[in-house]
Amino acid sequence: MPTSNLVSYTDPALCPLCQQENHCAVAAGKDPTSCWCMNTKIDEAAKLRANDGGSTKRCLCKTCGCPC
Repeated sequence: MPTSNLVSYTDPALCPLCQQENHCAVAAGKDPTSCWCMNTKIDEAAKLRANDGGSTKRCLCKTCGCPC
């Protein structure tokens, strides 16, 4: 089976809830203060869902993490 079709559940660049790109500055090797989440309140319920799923400290994407 080709590995290119498999989803990585540990990739730090993917959101632990939707598995889409999370645009995390830290995962991209950039300054953490340039990350989208530094200027946005992250939804507490989304953080809990990510932790319940056994997330390994991966950032949520803006769609999953933003209560807006």
